[in-house]
Parts: sequence; structure tokens; C-alpha cells
Amino acid sequence: MEKKFTHRFEAKIWSIGHWGNPVQAKLWIETRTDQHPQWYSLDLGSESLVALQTPTYPLQWLTGFEKLGIFIALRSEKNPGVESIEAIDLSTGQQLYKLPISQWTSLTGTFLQTNRGNIDLRTGEYTTLVPTDTKPMHIQSPQHFEESQAGFDAFRTLFQQKFQENIRKGIDYWEGANKLIFSYYLYEQTAKNQLRICDHAFNTLFLETINEGELIGYHTFQIEGNRLFFVKDKRELHIYEIN
Repeated sequence: MEKKFTHRFEAKIWSIGHWGNPVQAKLWIETRTDQHPQWYSLDLGSESLVALQTPTYPLQWLTGFEKLGIFIALRSEKNPGVESIEAIDLSTGQQLYKLPISQWTSLTGTFLQTNRGNIDLRTGEYTTLVPTDTKPMHIQSPQHFEESQAGFDAFRTLFQQKFQENIRKGIDYWEGANKLIFSYYLYEQTAKNQLRICDHAFNTLFLETINEGELIGYHTFQIEGNRLFFVKDKRELHIYEIN
């Protein structure tokens, strides 16, 4: 385990996305205050962090390509739904298209499948092309198990036996060629979110409390290649190399 990058933002990290290409991979980061969002781009090669031109209204990250970020805009109503998808050139902040859409079924590579047909997200146009599962980078998210789901009890027993910990609420789990990564919750007067990395014999290689007092939710870390991404205390972005 080698720490490659860490940065503490002034505002809370709200969302993270991946764009660029395998040669020049980049991370999109959104922070938010009560007033407005702010976007950043982190070049994973040079580790340079720059502020991006940011829309004045909230958008939800969907996916990213070599130059584009694809976002979902939600209706500002009591029962909000999807209003549109928007493509933004992340290097300039220019909106390349805005396509009204009320629902979609799946995202496959560069195609968004809807009940009206497939949308090529690179152009914002409906197409008859067959979706292929191609992405500029292979991003892996962990499996997530809620406390009420089948499979959680096996993790609960494992953690009681191996680490003398009583896990609660939920757990994220990823298995690599020689490492296991867990993100899970303990309750010690307040909620505590732990990130633990082990070898396949369950020897702990890394252990850190990444949040206390509030729950983070699904997928508290991600893997891209041999890099581990996680957020600590809502404001710190950490990237480790996990060979």
C-alpha cells in the first residue's frame, strides 16, 4: 500500500466520477456548500488538481468519456424525476447538448437505453447501433450488503471471529487477486465507518476510520486499475496504490 494522493477540500465532497482515457485518466470531483456546487478535475498521472467551470444548478453525475461528463438533471418539484441528460465538455464547461428524457433502463458503454430507443451519449442522438460494453477506464465498485440482506450474517460472523467486531447496518466488499477490501459500520456510542484491507488469510494490511457520526451509503470506495479511491471525513480524498 502506497499513498499516491491526498487533498482536503474546504467543502464536503458530494460526488466523484471518472473521465479521460487510460493514458490520461482523470477524476471529476464535486463539492457542495449550502450555496452552490463546485467542480474539480484531478489528473491521475500528474496529480494536478484544477477547479472547473461549474453550472449554477445541481446535476447528477452519470458517466464520463474522454472529454465529456454526462449528467442527469432532475425536476425541481415535490416528486422530482429525471428532466434531461446533459453533456458538458469538462475542460471548458461548455454544454454540448441537453436532451429531454423522463426515464431510462440501463447504461451500456457509451449508450443509454430508454423506452424510446438507444441514445449515443457522445452525440446526444437516438441511434440504431447496438450497445457495446466499452469504457475508457475499468471502474470497479464493491458489492454492497444491507443488514437485512442474505449474505450479511456471514460477514457478521466472520468479523466477530477474525476481528472481534460487531458490524452493523451494511458492508461494502471487494475481492482482488491478493487483497480483500471492506467498508463497514460499527456502533460505539455513534456510527463509525471503517475501511479495512486484508490479504486472503485475513491479516490486516490497512485499517482506517473514514467517517464518524453519520452514514455514508453505498459504495464508500472504488477501484480503478491498481488504485483505491476513498473519501475520509467527507472532505479528504485519498488515493492509494494497491499492488
